[in-house]
Amino acid sequence: MLSVRLPESEVRRLKGVAASRGVTVQEAVHEAVEAWTSQLPGSRSEPLDALEGSLADVNVQALMRRDREAELRKDRRRN
Repeated sequence: MLSVRLPESEVRRLKGVAASRGVTVQEAVHEAVEAWTSQLPGSRSEPLDALEGSLADVNVQALMRRDREAELRKDRRRN
């Protein structure tokens, strides 16, 4: 879990950029952190969320996206 305080104007801008790319704010922030850490001297070669063992071949982003789409479908049905 990560918590960050941003001015409302930055939050709106981030939401707009994420929406224009077709990703969630969480995915956009994750991509930004990955990009930032990859540029640091001595950065790790594997991504921050690299999984080991039996979960190594699981596409976590695809699972998160599928779960989010299911949540959105549920919400639409309620309205």
